[in-house]
Amino acid sequence: MSDFRLSVRHPFGDLMQPGRHGRLADGPCPISLKERRDLALRVISGNAGQADAIAAAVLSLTGLQLPLEAAGVSENGLALIGTAPGQWLAVAEGRSGHALLESLRTALAGLASIVDQSDGKAVLEMSGPRARDTLAKGCALDLHPSVFLPGSAATTPVALIDCQLWQIDAKPTYGLAIPTSYAESFWSWLTASAAEYGYDVMPAEELEA
Repeated sequence: MSDFRLSVRHPFGDLMQPGRHGRLADGPCPISLKERRDLALRVISGNAGQADAIAAAVLSLTGLQLPLEAAGVSENGLALIGTAPGQWLAVAEGRSGHALLESLRTALAGLASIVDQSDGKAVLEMSGPRARDTLAKGCALDLHPSVFLPGSAATTPVALIDCQLWQIDAKPTYGLAIPTSYAESFWSWLTASAAEYGYDVMPAEELEA
């Protein structure tokens, strides 16, 4: 019997070459892009009539007020992002976030269904003063800081690809989660759109052993 081994393949694979790309200019690069390989993602879908019980369980365990609309909250490495009525995307990073996510799965037993999307979603982090301008080329949402600010979130097409989009901070920094199968197409659009400003590709963040 021949011996074979499966190797890990990340959504963006060899597409992301660290370094500066596009327009070259002096000074800080206006856009930075980074793949997040260190995250655990779960889709939480509440059972009918259990919204209050779910919110109470989340508050008791994490201290977070569960968003009941398209918004995001985060604490101790765990972010909860409203994606639809009664549905949230949970994003965990670091050991504390992963531990909270596992505890949340136990706490919500019987109240919600939780589906692992860690391999089904590719996640990019995009930051810098030109990040908003780049996204605007393929996103119909109004991303002006007066209406879309840290804590804002949306489920919307970006470059005709379904995307969970949330703003992390005021730099601005955005998290973007897309279906893994569309990673190459999304990366092609994103880098073409960012090229006129110049962008830095940062080393991917890996899950700690």
